[in-house]
Amino acid sequence: MGQKMSRKLSDIQKFKDQIFLKKNVLGYLLGFSLKTMEAKQAGLVFGTDSTLSNFLPPEKWDRGVMHKFDGKGMYGLFLKLFGKTIVSLKKYSPIQLYRTNRFGDKVENEGVISYVLRNHQDFYKKGIKILIIGNQVCTGNESNPVFPSFSVISYDGVFFNFISNISINVDIVRQFKAKNFIAAYIPDYGAIVFNTVDQEMISNTNGYFSKEADLRKKLDILITSIEFASLAYLGFAKGKPAAQVIWRKERELRKTADRLKQKEAQLNAQKKHLRAVGAVTAEQLNMTPVSIPDGVYAFIDMVGSSTIREGFQPREFFLVLNMCHEIAAENAGRFACRVDNFIGDSVFFQNVSIFDEPKQRCNPGLGERVMLMICMLASVFNEIHLLKRGRHPKDREQRVATLIKNHGVDIQFRAGLEHGTALIGPLGSRKRKIVTAIGKAVDTASRLESSGIKDQIHITRTMFKILDNAMVSKDTPSIRDIALEEKNAEWLRTKEYMPFFDFYKNWFNLGNEPIQKRGPVSYKEFSKESTYLIHCLPQTNNPIVCPGI
Repeated sequence: MGQKMSRKLSDIQKFKDQIFLKKNVLGYLLGFSLKTMEAKQAGLVFGTDSTLSNFLPPEKWDRGVMHKFDGKGMYGLFLKLFGKTIVSLKKYSPIQLYRTNRFGDKVENEGVISYVLRNHQDFYKKGIKILIIGNQVCTGNESNPVFPSFSVISYDGVFFNFISNISINVDIVRQFKAKNFIAAYIPDYGAIVFNTVDQEMISNTNGYFSKEADLRKKLDILITSIEFASLAYLGFAKGKPAAQVIWRKERELRKTADRLKQKEAQLNAQKKHLRAVGAVTAEQLNMTPVSIPDGVYAFIDMVGSSTIREGFQPREFFLVLNMCHEIAAENAGRFACRVDNFIGDSVFFQNVSIFDEPKQRCNPGLGERVMLMICMLASVFNEIHLLKRGRHPKDREQRVATLIKNHGVDIQFRAGLEHGTALIGPLGSRKRKIVTAIGKAVDTASRLESSGIKDQIHITRTMFKILDNAMVSKDTPSIRDIALEEKNAEWLRTKEYMPFFDFYKNWFNLGNEPIQKRGPVSYKEFSKESTYLIHCLPQTNNPIVCPGI
């Protein structure tokens, strides 16, 4: 059986090679697919209207006309020669897609072929669908002995799905002694129908086919042969019909191209946002843990959160906290950083090479990663500052500002930042994992945050030296491009390079020196003789700014 199947499956390549050389394209398709599906009989129906013209736009079809028959043995030959005449005399053709009911309304007509011609015209958007009407005994029922309804299985090249209540013309079933049907749409032509294929192949229980693998292979070959034959058949269109067919295809291609561009833009924006809030790829979720030397890590945390929680209702506190976390996540995306995790009222950020955007023109060096993180944190502080005053676009109803005023509290955050080596890999159970960073640099960033001061970024002397020597230039395109795009920064455009702290003061409208040295700091097992604080908010006599808004 396996060898027999393999030999038949190989015919599809021969079909592709031959179909564009054939004068009788549809006849070749009919014979090939009849053999592939191992059917007793097969027929072709073209869609048209009262003119009986070929190549009409599918939306103008109101009937299907039997075009060709083929079959096995002497009866198949008889059907091939006289089938069209027989179905015409018995008034099975043309197949009307619509009828008028007793109230004078236009309604959809019953029948499998009628259903296919009406409902599968979205080929260019969704591909070819195949209907499988299984081994049914079509004896009719009391309400409509001519058109009983059955559940039908459809196949789109990927999935099998149930479609309920498709009516079947019992008279046609009896005429051809059909035990089952398979029907498929042919783009710009009509439909192909198979009568009595191998019953064992399509036998199923609750939608599960006993020989699903073999059935899939045959149906996939059928789909491919239909696609190639429909293209070859268009070569016979002439004059105005040919121009109309070409225009229909061109119009659909343009629509598809526009949709793909929109989808690509949406997916890119979504991927950027998901990376910012900690989403990872399947490969990263199953990665081998690695040691990364160039990572930059930061924490922000709400100051006095326990006191604030006591004053707020739970829903009020979560409203405020989620607003702040949303601001944090969006700014992480803006500055090519990533939210590693939300930990209660704290947010853990990172900027690490393994999470860099694959298509960016060059990867940031350590200095640029630190600058990006500093600007990201400062932007978070500035936007939360606006949120508290009812001036942030995420809270046009000023809910947060009203809560702060009514409860007589303030909402402030502090931050700590460090760089260094850390282990990065998936952590958690089999059912729930995150990709996170663990190491001394991460711990130090957390300790710096805990011992920091509200609305400021707490850093070590080592970080201060990196920033004091850092320059924003064409060699740091990530942060330079953000400034030029969002701020229209003429103060930067005219300079080949700018010291980072001058850049920082201009960006955030800071009148005084933004960096302040601090004395000895000790928190738990963390201690430093000297650290530095970076101011983030403008002076009160300066206008409030909100970067990027």
